[in-house]
Amino acid sequence: MNEVKVEDIASLQFGLYAKSKGAGTVKYLQAKHFNDDGVLEQDVDTFLDRDAKNDKHLLMDGDVLFVGKGFRNFAWVYRDEMGDAIASSIFFVLRLDTNKVYPEFLATLFNTSAYQSLFQSMGAGSKITSIRKSELAAITLKLPALELQCKIADLRTVHLQETQLNKRLIELQELRFQSAVQNLLNQ
Repeated sequence: MNEVKVEDIASLQFGLYAKSKGAGTVKYLQAKHFNDDGVLEQDVDTFLDRDAKNDKHLLMDGDVLFVGKGFRNFAWVYRDEMGDAIASSIFFVLRLDTNKVYPEFLATLFNTSAYQSLFQSMGAGSKITSIRKSELAAITLKLPALELQCKIADLRTVHLQETQLNKRLIELQELRFQSAVQNLLNQ
């Protein structure tokens, strides 16, 4: 397992600060579109019009978005099937060397409790935590072989699916309980 710094496996840039609209040609990703697990949960309802200024901010397949401001420091992987998108300025955009690191692995790693604690400690002492680009670039990672990275990322996918199913089961159990109580009261 190699130890590498983020700057050795990725280029880092900030997302674009722009005023979004309710319609446009490019999706404008904001933190509000994601749940606490870093899963895109909400339909993207913010857009920009594509132009020469924001073309350089178009996301590329496999870019990892990482929230570096606030108390929700999650990571997520953009894939082309989503359509054209630009990340808002709350995100760092990590463009990876995919010969060294699998994007979903890096997102999985950044979303673990160990890295979440590290990110929170980086911003400690201020009202709103903010991770500096240089701090993120200097983070050291243990990087296994690509095959193992893929297995770890697949494990996270299964874990997230199980979590969603469990949440749905709890919702259904609550409905059943409420219905049973209502039926007993109506007798």
